[in-house]
Amino acid sequence: MHPTQNRSARRHRATARILVAGCTAGAVFLTTASAHADSGDREARSARAAQAAETVERVTGTADLVPGTLLGDGATRAEVTTGTSAARITAPAAADGTVEFAYGDEVLRLTLPGNAGSTAAPSANGTVVYPGAGDDVDLAVQPNRDGVRTLVTLKDAKAPTEYRFPLGLPADATTEPMEDGTILVGRGEEYLGTFDAPWAKDARGEAVPTGYRIEGGVLVQSVRPGPDTVFPVVADPAWFIPLAIVAGRLLLSTGVKSISKHAAQRMAQRGISQEMVARTVKNGKKTKGKTAGTWKYVSGKIWVVVNKAGNVVSVGRN
Repeated sequence: MHPTQNRSARRHRATARILVAGCTAGAVFLTTASAHADSGDREARSARAAQAAETVERVTGTADLVPGTLLGDGATRAEVTTGTSAARITAPAAADGTVEFAYGDEVLRLTLPGNAGSTAAPSANGTVVYPGAGDDVDLAVQPNRDGVRTLVTLKDAKAPTEYRFPLGLPADATTEPMEDGTILVGRGEEYLGTFDAPWAKDARGEAVPTGYRIEGGVLVQSVRPGPDTVFPVVADPAWFIPLAIVAGRLLLSTGVKSISKHAAQRMAQRGISQEMVARTVKNGKKTKGKTAGTWKYVSGKIWVVVNKAGNVVSVGRN
């Protein structure tokens, strides 16, 4: 081969080696950069989730929370046991999913008002958070000993002030708003549970006005921050707290099985909680009721009437 051709061939081979090396180095660089970016994204998301959980748990505390088990689809399931029965609470994998509360044959559902891009991140204490569930909003679900709380965190003044939670109730079940802000869930004269009166607190612990209304099977919560509100604001629609769980824990030896819708209405009107009913039956003085087959329990200023089937049929204050 001519010397000029040899030199040309060597230059081509050298150029080829440089191109291969450059491409390989570029591929390594891009792979490393991508790995760093993914790692950075995971760390940033983890930090946002930790902050979201801390904000909520600082307001609610953690003593009553029930940590769940992570399922294969990204949802989290917790069980609240009472010794004789159990409620199953499932927090969805994403912020547009549905929270389920199953107790016996009854299943109540509440769909979260977030977006599919915000996925669940359980905290060590049991709070399942959904960072960035909406514009300037985080969501959280807290399974607890008496039911389940869903929480909205308004991160700043630009956050929406109204949140819509579509409901999935058992067949023939209805909702009834009460004067104290609670919403009863019943079926005929059977009381199934309660959406407890909502509350909201700002970063200083000051109450922020909030309330419920029902629109076409949707639970709507309004939050009304004022000019002096310090963000973030945590708003809590605690929902479905059945007496059966409280009764199972506190009244195992009394035979109380349920609360009638009438009694639940009286409780809401007179500011008597399920816990107060439970403790009155457990610790109160027992006498025969006015109606045959009933017993009356009195503790302090609270009285409770229970029939022979173990149903709380009336409640009041002395």
